[in-house]
Amino acid sequence: MPSHSAAVQPRGISFYRKLFFLYALNLSDWLCTEALLATGRFFEANPVMSPVLPHFLPTLLLKGLMPLGLTLLCALLYRLARDESARLPHVLIDIGIVAYTLVNLWHIVNFVLLFSSK
Repeated sequence: MPSHSAAVQPRGISFYRKLFFLYALNLSDWLCTEALLATGRFFEANPVMSPVLPHFLPTLLLKGLMPLGLTLLCALLYRLARDESARLPHVLIDIGIVAYTLVNLWHIVNFVLLFSSK
């Protein structure tokens, strides 16, 4: 008979792996955006990021460091909550993963269009 203190492991991917994957998708979005903008044939559609992207330090802060800080904060808060069965954090991370996956797929479509056009 298992002891009461043995935690039941939730099925699926851990929260921390999802969080890391979400941050990796964010970085991928940033790098793909920069690459597409460098061609001169694309523009930034996000009105918040459009004036920031030409400047490296604000972009690094908004697309690299701030999301990293938020990722680490989320991981810490999740750890402190000690409730790994809570569904809401997983659902929110899943929504973010779906959204960033769609953004990255859009980048792939744009890369295909870029390299297939004359």
